[in-house]
Amino acid sequence: MTSSIYEATDDLQYVRKLAESGVNAPLLGGRFMLWWGLLLTIAYTAHHFALNGMIGDRDTIFAWIWPPFGVIGVAGQFLLMRSMPAKAGAGSAGNRASRLVWVAAAVTIVSMVIGSAIAADNGARPATFDWVAPVAFAVYACALIVTGGLSGNRIIVAAGAGAAIMVGLFTALILHSDRYLVAAAGIAFTVFLPGLLLLLAEPRSQE
Repeated sequence: MTSSIYEATDDLQYVRKLAESGVNAPLLGGRFMLWWGLLLTIAYTAHHFALNGMIGDRDTIFAWIWPPFGVIGVAGQFLLMRSMPAKAGAGSAGNRASRLVWVAAAVTIVSMVIGSAIAADNGARPATFDWVAPVAFAVYACALIVTGGLSGNRIIVAAGAGAAIMVGLFTALILHSDRYLVAAAGIAFTVFLPGLLLLLAEPRSQE
């Protein structure tokens, strides 16, 4: 009877240690954040130049920015997924949540883009697409704060707070000619840079 109690206690301690190690496991999505952060920073910067007549003809130039962005982004995502080695901590709560919450974020943004395209096709002004940016920053904020909180990563939580601030800032500047330059800077600091830091902090590949 005593041995059974000891065994049960040992099992509970083992499970507790596993849970604690899982909470502190590094997030493994850095390469994906780095990739999309880089592409978005470039795309928003190009959009700024196009919007202000610095490149293109303001009629077709945007079709040369965003469709290629989507194609290149998705292609790069699949390549990164296929080439990513097994990493320690992949089964932690933070990493499991990260995979789900970023998928939800992507679906939400795509839904907003499709809705904006339909509205524009039905006579709405092209500025309808401007509202994609604050929606995107809103879902980034949720994804970053949730994954950062579960993993105990304060930098990612801070990035999420920055993304939340960007929602209000971009909305306040919705009629300003430099709004997409501000969005590019916001992406660089809330997605690209945190992604780089996560990638540098990743554990070595599992043998």
